[in-house]
Amino acid sequence: MAAAAGEEPGDPSPEDFVYGEEDFVLQGAGWGGEPGSAPSRFDRALLKGWSDRMERGLFRYRLGPLPTRVLPGPMRLVAQLNVQRGTERRPPQAVRSLRQPFDPRAFNFTRIRPGEVLLRLRRAGGDDGPAAPDHLLVAINVSPLERGHVLLLPEPARGLPQALTAPLLRGGLEAALLSAHPGFRVGFNGLGACASVNHLHLHAFYLGRPLLVESAPAQPLCPRRGLSFLRGVPAPAFLFYAAGPDGLEALARDVCRAAEHLADAGLAYNVF
Repeated sequence: MAAAAGEEPGDPSPEDFVYGEEDFVLQGAGWGGEPGSAPSRFDRALLKGWSDRMERGLFRYRLGPLPTRVLPGPMRLVAQLNVQRGTERRPPQAVRSLRQPFDPRAFNFTRIRPGEVLLRLRRAGGDDGPAAPDHLLVAINVSPLERGHVLLLPEPARGLPQALTAPLLRGGLEAALLSAHPGFRVGFNGLGACASVNHLHLHAFYLGRPLLVESAPAQPLCPRRGLSFLRGVPAPAFLFYAAGPDGLEALARDVCRAAEHLADAGLAYNVF
C-alpha cells in the first residue's frame, strides 16, 4: 500500500501495525483515572506518531488545549472553539451530487506527504470475504479538530469517491475496538453532509467527553438485525448494534445497505 509521491528528506516512515482479535478492547473502557483507562498498543502508537508530526510542523497549525463546554439543556451538547480550523483549513470541495464521481484533478489523498502517514493498519491472517476489513493508512488530518485527529484511508490510488463501503466501515469499527480510550470516535461524513474531500475516508479522533448519541434511548425496529431508532437526538438517526467482533461483517453490510437507500432517496447522511 502506497501513500503519495513527493517524500522529502527527513520525512518519518509509517509504522506497520498488525493486529488480531486479541488486541480488541471489548470491555467498557474507563475515563481518565478509572479502571481500564490505560492506553492500548494502538493508542500509544497513534498518539506517539501524531505528537511527533506536530513537533515536526506537518500540520497547518499547532493545536493546543481547546475551550470546551457542555451546553445547558437536556441534550448536554459538547461545544468547542477551534478558530484555526475555521481560518486555516483547506476550503471544502463543491458537492453537486450525492453520487459525485472521484475527480483526480481536485485535491485528494494521493497528494499527501508520506510523512503524514502514521500507521499502516492490517489485520493478521487476512480475510477474503466481500466485507473483509480494508487495509488502512492512518494519516494525520493536517487541520485537526482535536488531539489525535487522523484519517483512515483505504488505498488512495484506487480513487474511490466518498461513498461508504462495507470493507472501509469494518476496518474503522475494528480500529475503534483497538482503542482503550472511551473518547476515541470514528465517523464518516457523506457528500452533502460536511464531507470536504470527495475521496473515500473516515475520521477518527479523541474527545475527552461523553456524547449524547452514545447514551440516547433507542426504540427497537428490527432486533434480529440489531437495528433501532434513536430518540432524543438533534437529527433522525438509526442505531446498528453488534454483540461482538463476529457481528461486524454483517453490521457493516447492513449500514452500507441503509446508506445506499438514503442516497437513492437524495438524503445526505453521516455515520458515527
